[in-house]
Amino acid sequence: MEKVDKLLENIISLGVPRDIIKSPSVIIEGHKVIKEIPYPGILIEKKALGDRIEVKVSVLPNTVIDKPVHMCLSKLNPGDQLIEISVDVGENSKVKLISHCAFKGRNVKHISRTKFRVRKGASLEVSEIHYHEKGIDILIDAKSRGVVEEKGYCKSLFKIDSNNAGKVKVEYTVDILDYATADIETKIAGRDGDEIYVKDIMYLKGKYSRAIAKSRLMALGDTKAEFYGETYGIGDYSRGHIDCSEIVRSKNVTVKAIPIVVVNNETAKVTHEAAVGSIDKKQLETLMAKGLDEDEAVDVIVKGMLR
Repeated sequence: MEKVDKLLENIISLGVPRDIIKSPSVIIEGHKVIKEIPYPGILIEKKALGDRIEVKVSVLPNTVIDKPVHMCLSKLNPGDQLIEISVDVGENSKVKLISHCAFKGRNVKHISRTKFRVRKGASLEVSEIHYHEKGIDILIDAKSRGVVEEKGYCKSLFKIDSNNAGKVKVEYTVDILDYATADIETKIAGRDGDEIYVKDIMYLKGKYSRAIAKSRLMALGDTKAEFYGETYGIGDYSRGHIDCSEIVRSKNVTVKAIPIVVVNNETAKVTHEAAVGSIDKKQLETLMAKGLDEDEAVDVIVKGMLR
């Protein structure tokens, strides 16, 4: 018990909120479950294997989980963490998942493979928030693929804004069926030496399906940042939009924002907008006039944009 408490305090010291130890939650360090608090209506199955851990989250049909479900994934020493996650939200159910990812040390690799299904009339909100130790050396490889069934709703947020992001590869693919909606958002601040690759692919397969993919990437030092957004308008009267914005603050950056829109149905409509630019000079000067130095002012602006 003392060892678990020490691990929890170590995780929380990286900025993770203490909500992770509230009900309902599951906390995984490396490939080992160190704490779990169950809750009615949601089933979390875990299978720890030698080189990975499998987690299956199931929400029973016609169930509203009235509290956020916290999942904490941490790796506090060098090595690999491979986690395979499946999420199944039953018909007409509703759940909000918050995944807190806490990492520290050198030579850390976090690989996640997620499959999800939001069944008819159900709602899934999922956030993945990263907390990185200063000076961390980490590779993140996160891929998600799922389906939002008829009249379902899915909202996803992936966010890194603490210290170095590391080498980050995020890919998200979703099929959206009749009258369903998907809202996908990525926010990452990259600093010296970071490499960021984000790819969102949305297939608007159903009639009157809706989707938006939004990205906010910051290249604040010698950073490479690329965003690829692909949206396919297939279903009758489907609507999609890609919104990517990247901020540059260094001479040694490589930044790309590439939206791809494909329509195979004359009643479908897909739009996009992309912008790459520097931090607003007037906003920067206003903050510096209030006593902040330039780096502090930039930090305030970045945190505001990634909020």
